[in-house]
Amino acid sequence: MDDDASSVEALRYLLEGAGHHVACAANGREALACLRGGQDFCVILLDIMMPVMNGYEFREEQLQDPKLAGIPVIVITADGRAREKARELGSRQYLQKPFSPPDLLRAIRDHCPPEDSATEKSRLL
Repeated sequence: MDDDASSVEALRYLLEGAGHHVACAANGREALACLRGGQDFCVILLDIMMPVMNGYEFREEQLQDPKLAGIPVIVITADGRAREKARELGSRQYLQKPFSPPDLLRAIRDHCPPEDSATEKSRLL
């Protein structure tokens, strides 16, 4: 999830081109609604700085919901302290903006089926 529409569309294009199903949210509140909508997700790409509900607030609510707590998070941030920010959010994975598409796809592969065998469960938020 990210609040920059052009970044979201570029990510969607890249990930769908790699065979993943993608759902997008402009803020944490939208993301929680999407996650609670009944579809399975294999990973969440989480920007920290967003309006309405930021990454910290989102992660706090995610971890309190037993149905969502197990979905891994890859923190994506422009902050120079990306590793520290990810650790604060309880995530072992992070990408610092700008990042390379191959780095993103490698990080996603840790949690989702390979692109050539993508299924309904290979949904990304």
